Amino acid sequence: MNAPLVRSSRKVLVAAAIAPPECIRGITRHARAHDWHLVMDMLFTGALPRGWNGSGVLALGAHQPELLAHLQASGLPCVVLTDGDPIVDLPRVEPDHRAIGRLAADHFLERAHRSFAWAPFLNDAANRERLAGFQERLAEHGRTCRLLPPAHTRIGPYWQDNWDDYRRNLAAELLRLPRPTAIFAFNDCTAANVIDCCQDAALAVPEDVAVLGVGNSLVCELSPVPLSSVDDDMTELGYRAALLLESVLSGAGTATRTLRIPPRGIVTRLSSDMAAVTDPRVARALHYIAEHYSNPMLTVCQVAEALGMSRRNLERSFRDETGCTIHENIIAVRMREASRLLRMHPSTKTSDVAGLVGISGVGTFCRTFRRHFGMSPQAHRDWVLRAEAEPPARPRRPQPATAVRMKITAA
Repeated sequence: MNAPLVRSSRKVLVAAAIAPPECIRGITRHARAHDWHLVMDMLFTGALPRGWNGSGVLALGAHQPELLAHLQASGLPCVVLTDGDPIVDLPRVEPDHRAIGRLAADHFLERAHRSFAWAPFLNDAANRERLAGFQERLAEHGRTCRLLPPAHTRIGPYWQDNWDDYRRNLAAELLRLPRPTAIFAFNDCTAANVIDCCQDAALAVPEDVAVLGVGNSLVCELSPVPLSSVDDDMTELGYRAALLLESVLSGAGTATRTLRIPPRGIVTRLSSDMAAVTDPRVARALHYIAEHYSNPMLTVCQVAEALGMSRRNLERSFRDETGCTIHENIIAVRMREASRLLRMHPSTKTSDVAGLVGISGVGTFCRTFRRHFGMSPQAHRDWVLRAEAEPPARPRRPQPATAVRMKITAA
């Protein structure tokens, strides 16, 4: 009788007390394809398994110097996934912090902001890199940014936090900012805290303060105002880290000690989804459109009547401030919401999406969608599903052409 076939499987430890679900999803995609056995006990126990001696380690080691030092001393093949300081000499995969900062600056500049601020999480290398990218892109347009206090302070292995002091200092700094100001925060947690402090200080988001985070996490929907966020592509980061460890385990080594993963793009929500305009009448028009875009009877004349202005005068002021017409803005708002609905609810009928964004007739909706995004709603939906399936070599999708071109004014 033939002996049963036993497959050889690498045993890989995921060394982390906590881990982003998207990052674990990327790791498991590679593990399934290469017959890895993932040991993830530490996600539940918070402690490194004693005496563990498998094939290799994937360490999510942000702000865990003792863990990383222990793994380096163990001699086990190890790849670090981190956005913290490079405290050990191990191959590492991290977000491209400068690219994230530049993308954030572009997001605000496209909305005609002139005043900017940075809200750090810590004063570490990752925060400094992200700020540097933000400042570099702003400088290209003659702009600078103010620095807000960090949310946390770490001295050696200890956290020096006083939540009451931080909130009080942050609120004071927010009230000193010119209005409107665009604030870029290191991560979604910091951004949500900024929004919460804005509400305490009676500052409207996004009218007085626009806020952008990083991570596109669940925090975005739970924030006091739905939070816009840079998608830093943690799924790809997890996958590429596993791929790098596979190369090390196979004896191929690694050509680089640090691999940086660029962001996928920005998921825009209410916290930043308004142009920074100086004309209060145009600001009111933008707010009116944001509240009434789902009305299929919404017209340029209706917007002008609601503001008590002539259509001609409002059109002129609107174009001067935003660089686009009122009609183009109505279409852009509807298309952004349609894209969000298709992304968040892929099983929803196209005709239902059309009705929810205020467009009567699925044919009209599809033609408008194609002009705005360069693809049909179904193609857009398919692209989202493919992205969720996480193919091994996902091409970077170019940003769609948009009918709205916000004016960027240099000092």
